Amino acid sequence: MRNLIIPEERHTPKVVLNPESNTFEISGKSFPEDSRQFYKQVLDWLDEFMLTKPKSVNFKFNLFYLSSSSIISIKQILLKLKDVGNGGADVQVLWHFDSDDDDIRKTGEDYLKLTQMNFQFIANEE
Repeated sequence: MRNLIIPEERHTPKVVLNPESNTFEISGKSFPEDSRQFYKQVLDWLDEFMLTKPKSVNFKFNLFYLSSSSIISIKQILLKLKDVGNGGADVQVLWHFDSDDDDIRKTGEDYLKLTQMNFQFIANEE
C-alpha cells in the first residue's frame, strides 16, 4: 500500500501515513483554507487502508492549533479509525498536547467521549 506524506505548510499540518513502518501521524497547526478538501485525501487513504485488515494502529496527533472546520475533519478521521478498530485492529490514539494548552487537551477529551476509543494523553513538556 502506498504511503501518504504531506509536508507541513503554513496553514496545514504534517501528515505521515506509512503502514510499513507503522507510522501514523498528524502534527502541527491545522487551519487550511478548505479543511474538507485537505483532509479528503487522508480519509480516502484510510478507506484503502481498512481493506488491508491491519492488526494494530497507533495514530499520533500532535496538534497545537485546530480551526473549527479542522475539528470536524479530525473527528471524521477518528471515526474512520474507529471503523478500523471495529474491523478487528487494535487502534490506539496518542493525543499529544502542550502541557499549558487546555484547549487542545479538552478537544482530545471530547473526541474520547465521542468515539469511546483507546486514547493515551501525552503532555509535551516545554
